[in-house]
Amino acid sequence: MTTASSDSSKSPFPGVRRVITGHTPSGDAITIRDEAQPPQSWSPADSSVFYNLYRSDETPALNNAEFSKEGWVDLIAGYSGLEGLVSRNGSVFRSFDLAPGAVSAFHRTHSLDYGIVNKGTIVLQLDNGKRVTLNEGDVVVQRGTIHTWRNESTEWARIYFILLDAHPVTVNGEKLPEEWKEATA
Repeated sequence: MTTASSDSSKSPFPGVRRVITGHTPSGDAITIRDEAQPPQSWSPADSSVFYNLYRSDETPALNNAEFSKEGWVDLIAGYSGLEGLVSRNGSVFRSFDLAPGAVSAFHRTHSLDYGIVNKGTIVLQLDNGKRVTLNEGDVVVQRGTIHTWRNESTEWARIYFILLDAHPVTVNGEKLPEEWKEATA
């Protein structure tokens, strides 16, 4: 993610509080985690941040992991940055705070992504130049197309994503590859 402006201010949004529930060995519902997730930066030159919120590495998800000998394991804790952007055979939950002027790389992943704009305005741009402005409360279902996210406003924006593993898109018998290329401001 790059930021077109030289604005080095921090996101004005509160941190993301994550509450995770589970069960005791007798089957009673409990809270396993209730904590603020640390924001992660794209790069020292960019003030945009993201939060890794949760990850499952299988479908159906394993909801009784706290019963293992090792105890409860927070799968997202093992990942930093955008490592493991998509969980093969699972899901990933993240949020992104985009600084004014922020632009992501053009990218395609083998995933089905559900996005919910929580604050601000974000522009979805496809590789054919088509642009769609998403406002607070709007949702987007991203189905394996090459796209970029842009915050063209002067205000910060926050969007939440749930990424589900998906088969690669096939066009004329050819599987379209995952791609990452820098977008231009």
